[in-house]
Amino acid sequence: MGLGTKITLVSLASLIAALGAYVYQKKKKEIIPWTWEEVGKLTKLNLFPLKSGHRIELHKAECTKYGLRQTKDEDAVQLRDSSNFRCLVVYSEKDNEFRTARTYPKMVLIDVSVHDDKYLAVDVPTMRTLYVQIPIKDENKESFIRLHKGEEMYAIDCGDEAASWFSRYILGKDVGLRLGFHDASRSRNISKTHKTILDYYTNLTNSSTGLYSDLTAVLLVNHASVRDLNARIGTSSVSVDNFRPNVVVDGPKLEAYAEDDWDWIKIGDVVLRNVKECTRCIMTTIDPENENRSSDREPLKTLETYRLSNGPSRLPTMGINCEVKVEGIIKLGDPVFISKSVLSSATNGTIKH
Repeated sequence: MGLGTKITLVSLASLIAALGAYVYQKKKKEIIPWTWEEVGKLTKLNLFPLKSGHRIELHKAECTKYGLRQTKDEDAVQLRDSSNFRCLVVYSEKDNEFRTARTYPKMVLIDVSVHDDKYLAVDVPTMRTLYVQIPIKDENKESFIRLHKGEEMYAIDCGDEAASWFSRYILGKDVGLRLGFHDASRSRNISKTHKTILDYYTNLTNSSTGLYSDLTAVLLVNHASVRDLNARIGTSSVSVDNFRPNVVVDGPKLEAYAEDDWDWIKIGDVVLRNVKECTRCIMTTIDPENENRSSDREPLKTLETYRLSNGPSRLPTMGINCEVKVEGIIKLGDPVFISKSVLSSATNGTIKH
């Protein structure tokens, strides 16, 4: 055997060994912990059926890989398919680009509820109730909606009546906007559009994503962190709902921003994985109860002084984006358990002062 062949074989063996070690480490990271530490209780559960719409407060929820879903005992009826996730999105008729309360704050007042097993009821204080039949893809137009960073996401159009209602409420016109529905038949692929953050946050994958959520299936906020923020602001009070969390954790011994260091979280039957700190935008400055935008840019103004991410975005942070690793039922009052690890900057990039 020649020297060149020996070198090639050695190089190949080294490559195989390195690959094996990498796969082992990836699998090792995914092993659910055996030991847990109780840190608080589940104090709030929010469901957002419409992207940028008003929340539904739940006492109990099914936590699926796409996010929270109402359980049958939360309402007299339950919608078929995926209809209890963040499964509705408003988009432009002209270019199929999504629309949110960042541009149209009045969207935060839109309430979506279950009417019966086939219809949603959509309400705002100034208009008649809209009844939206859950569309079926074989009978309705299918589209691809452009979300953040140009990501294209599947949608089934909800029809002309819904389009007219949303156009009149948001734009004051008869046309211009449409309503899309996701039946959870297709998963997201953020490999190309979100490559920079995927490279930086090593626990974040396509499996972490929700349907029309900005990124992940579940957003968790520590109420102690919000109280600390309000103490720093001093002159105003920001609600935990300004941050649009799905899950809120609280407890007498819970320290502010402790969630930054949580790796795994267990609530009821559910196990979550912290995949990324949640970076924040102008949406947090909108009061979710009256659509008013804060004149002083709070809470962003204060967060920017001590809670900037080290990640690619360099935005202020509050709360953590979570992937659902084990599905199940969670309810208010459930103890919240965590398992810590020494998180690298690629997992959690927050600067704290």
